[in-house]
Amino acid sequence: MIEIDKSEHIIRVVRRHWFVLLSDIFVLAFLFAVPVIGLFLFHLVPMENILIFTGNQAYAVSFFLFAWLFIVWIMGWNMWTDYYLDVLIITDKRIFDINQKGLFRRESSSFRIDKIQNVSVNQIGIIQTLLDFGTIQLETAGEREDFTAGFIAHPYEIKRFINESQDREVERSQLVHLVPDEKDAVTRSGSHAEKLTGQDDEGR
Repeated sequence: MIEIDKSEHIIRVVRRHWFVLLSDIFVLAFLFAVPVIGLFLFHLVPMENILIFTGNQAYAVSFFLFAWLFIVWIMGWNMWTDYYLDVLIITDKRIFDINQKGLFRRESSSFRIDKIQNVSVNQIGIIQTLLDFGTIQLETAGEREDFTAGFIAHPYEIKRFINESQDREVERSQLVHLVPDEKDAVTRSGSHAEKLTGQDDEGR
């Protein structure tokens, strides 16, 4: 799904809130109910006077029923795949945004944690507040557009987690840059001590 460095570790996977599935569930429930409604209307209305069909009606009804249910099953699987594979993957160095487009297409992008300038959370309405989901917006340095992810579960917890990960990454980067400077300082102090020792010997 993503390519990470050998020294990079996945520390959290974030998905959208289950609330986004409710509309899909209602659509699927309606589609599942369509054959039942159709059979009811078929017996209520004298369809044989409207449609001329000389074959076995039971076979025809079974064929269309299984074909319809197969189509609904494909739609439901597509909805679940889109929900389950739309994720934010947080590593100790980067954040990956995976956006699933249907069954066989996905878009992905990434940015470094230490490039994040600000993390904001937006919750609108009583439903988002009570169910604890909302929109997270990440402002990054450079020409890259700000990243926005909607319907994220526990957004304030994710915000705090990203801020803590950013602080650790910034501290680690600063330590990496400070180590050579410390080595140079030790080397210079050692050389200075040797010079002072040599001058003392000459004075004696």
